Amino acid sequence: MDGAETPGWRARPGSAHMATWIELFYDLIYVAALLIFSSAASHLGVFSGLLRIVVVFAASWWVWFTTSVCTNRFPMSDLPHRLLLLFQMLVIVLMATESKASVRGHTALLCGEFGLLLATLAVMHLRGARLHTRDRLYARRLGALSAIGAVVFLAMVPLPEPWRPGVAGAALVALVAAALLSLRDLAPLSAADENHLVERMGLFTLIVFGEAFIEVAITVSHQTITGIDIVSLIFEFVLVFALFTAYFEDIPAAGLQQRRLAAWAVAHLVAQVGIAGTGVGASKLVDLHASARLPDTEILKLMVPLAMVFLALAVVGACTRRRPWRPLATARVAAAVAALVVGALCWVMPFIHVAEALPLYCVVAVLNAVGVVRLRSRTRVVPAEAF
Repeated sequence: MDGAETPGWRARPGSAHMATWIELFYDLIYVAALLIFSSAASHLGVFSGLLRIVVVFAASWWVWFTTSVCTNRFPMSDLPHRLLLLFQMLVIVLMATESKASVRGHTALLCGEFGLLLATLAVMHLRGARLHTRDRLYARRLGALSAIGAVVFLAMVPLPEPWRPGVAGAALVALVAAALLSLRDLAPLSAADENHLVERMGLFTLIVFGEAFIEVAITVSHQTITGIDIVSLIFEFVLVFALFTAYFEDIPAAGLQQRRLAAWAVAHLVAQVGIAGTGVGASKLVDLHASARLPDTEILKLMVPLAMVFLALAVVGACTRRRPWRPLATARVAAAVAALVVGALCWVMPFIHVAEALPLYCVVAVLNAVGVVRLRSRTRVVPAEAF
């Protein structure tokens, strides 16, 4: 990092700027949280409830991303910083367990817990502002935004329940929008800093891929094994591996355009929600027979997340330094359209059953993965200095 280091604060050497053990342990807590979120979502039959689960996940993801950026720009590793991370881990798990209660109209604890998480972000950034780096202005702004957000969310706890969700949603949108705008204040990323951010996002995406498959495997393990259980498990495995290939053969090695960091981050969130959604959607098919017609809601729970993943990855690709990026984006948009077409066919044609619908989705994902690998070989990654 540029500038002098405040005495008593230990920073990672710039030449070894990679995910540390505490960061990997921090990510493992999100494994547990994701399983809780997915379990809550898989037992809901209404989209309003699913939306609330997604919002709670997005709020916790925002804490993860903001913490990762703070660690990237202010690589603190002293005891107070680790204690802040440990406290965050505990509260994240508590938020995940409270997510199902929020669907039933109990959001007071969620608001209080998110307020505490924002308070930890405020402390982290204000501590980072004490380091003599070019990102002190960013740290002060994020620290102030997080502190204001913490006060707002903690003040919502005593509000009447009918008012609280709407006010919390508006406050969350305003906070995230202001924080995304503040990313423009970041000093230019070094190669090590860029690699660290890309690595952190790749690791979190890997966790979501694994969680999607585990969600189906756990659901199958609770049932008497039948044909459709095996079909659902194989479907999710093939689907996850195809999406995994399409992502990791392209995105991590493609770098990042710093001026598009905000779009890159939000597109990753949408993609990760979609990946987790495919696991939830596939787990809902375990109780069906292979010859059963897909219920309309279950068609949507497969079609929408899959289309979300492809569209979000098209945006992510446009935020990287891979050139040309349009052929890959076009292939992903085409895959999203194909997923929507398959879902529409399953919806309107009664003779398409579960056993036929799942392979069709797999074909779309596999063809996209093959196309991405071939198109990527005709591209190159432009140096960061060119932007």
